[in-house]
Amino acid sequence: MKADFELDAARLRGDPIADTVIRQLGPKIWADNALMRDCRGNAQALPSQLSPVARRFFEEEARLPTWFERTRVLSAQRWATDHLLTITVALFHASLPSAYAAEQGAKVLLATGRMAQDIDRRVNETARFVIDVLTIGAFEPYGLGIRATQQVRLVHAAVRAWLAPRDGAAQEVPLNQEDLLGTLLTFSVVVVRALRRLDVTVSPADADDFFHLWRVVGSLLGVEDALLPLDFAAAETLAGRISQRHFRSSHAGRLLMDALVTRINEHLLYPAMTTYLIRRLNGDFVADLLGVPMDGQVPSLFSQFARLPFASRVSGQLLSEVGPLIGKPLLNSIVSRKLSREFRGFAARRFDE
Repeated sequence: MKADFELDAARLRGDPIADTVIRQLGPKIWADNALMRDCRGNAQALPSQLSPVARRFFEEEARLPTWFERTRVLSAQRWATDHLLTITVALFHASLPSAYAAEQGAKVLLATGRMAQDIDRRVNETARFVIDVLTIGAFEPYGLGIRATQQVRLVHAAVRAWLAPRDGAAQEVPLNQEDLLGTLLTFSVVVVRALRRLDVTVSPADADDFFHLWRVVGSLLGVEDALLPLDFAAAETLAGRISQRHFRSSHAGRLLMDALVTRINEHLLYPAMTTYLIRRLNGDFVADLLGVPMDGQVPSLFSQFARLPFASRVSGQLLSEVGPLIGKPLLNSIVSRKLSREFRGFAARRFDE
């Protein structure tokens, strides 16, 4: 496991390659951003008018890491397709709350304004990214995963440029290497943990393959390979260490959590289920940090069922059987409706719009 001094040092580093691209583009970023909005396929030809700086990034940084294992990634994507319904539940009720529990990361999210004005759009942009990388063949020439990851990488660099300290003093970098690593773990380790808490069976091999997929995504996002854990067990240990280092109650985290719960509840017939799931999938410690209220109705509603013989196995089996039928269509329909099939590229004119 990484020592504290290594993680402390990682907080002083951003992503030099992507940061240089944003700095060199300067005002040209808006023209290149507009050109890339409809260029989503991995093998899709780059626009002829794209600036040389951006073209070089999209060509050179599309290379998969040398340790990429195609068979394992495809296996993980098939597994994810079969469990996309529960992965969606985990995304909204575990991954995002876990991210908001990290005090510094929550402050950055709030400072950019990317969650303040239109949380539906921001959250569903994340959901679209998850779909793009979890779809079978996402890293093949016909897929969308590589280009989608590159777009997100430049978003991170643009945020760093916008929030960078102006006095040049050495201090923590916004969206630094540890923050990027921690976020990656919320989409891998936290998802697997949440599925298991939903009584879905996740074998050690499936967990390892799923983390390998996200390890590839992390490398494409500019996370240093030396920081990336080698397997799920090591990732789970590191996730626990990072949470110990950074999970704190914060005004930013509570505001973000409150906004997310409000928006989720607008789409549910039984809103009390939201807080119940957040507590079940994250635990009371994280839920308390985020100010998630306790709701006695849902636990009492399910307590009798939970005490029945084989209840856990039946609920997990039901989710596994229903998930492949409605998971991806449901998530796709939500994202398409919320984003109106619009793709905004890798930058916005102002992050607080």
